[in-house]
Amino acid sequence: MTALRFLPPLVWTGCIGWFSSDAWSAARTGSLLLPLLKQLIPWAAPELVEALHWVIRKAAHLVEYAILARLWRRAFAPSAGMPAWRLPLALCVLTAALDELHQATTLTRGASAADVLLDSAGAAMALVALGRRKAKRP
Repeated sequence: MTALRFLPPLVWTGCIGWFSSDAWSAARTGSLLLPLLKQLIPWAAPELVEALHWVIRKAAHLVEYAILARLWRRAFAPSAGMPAWRLPLALCVLTAALDELHQATTLTRGASAADVLLDSAGAAMALVALGRRKAKRP
């Protein structure tokens, strides 16, 4: 196992930390996404547009941690004696918890246990999908 295998998940973890900064707060992403959503669906009520913004932000949690899980799984791929999903999932859950603690220290964000669960679900879904894909290979 070479040290370079750990570079992609570590870099992505840094990106996740940046995503949890004030630069990616709901107000900031809203200033970009809300006008776009209003252009795409001009008939939508403001409440629907806000709800879609919320859904997009939560979907981003799933995607961020699915990517992280895949990167950690690839980093630990040759490890023997341990199921391929345990360590990547544990690292993703730890990252999610630390990420929420980081958000608690920002000016415009807050910590959420629900987001830790959502992040962990994204990681778990990616690992299940990878496991099924590998199981189907001859």
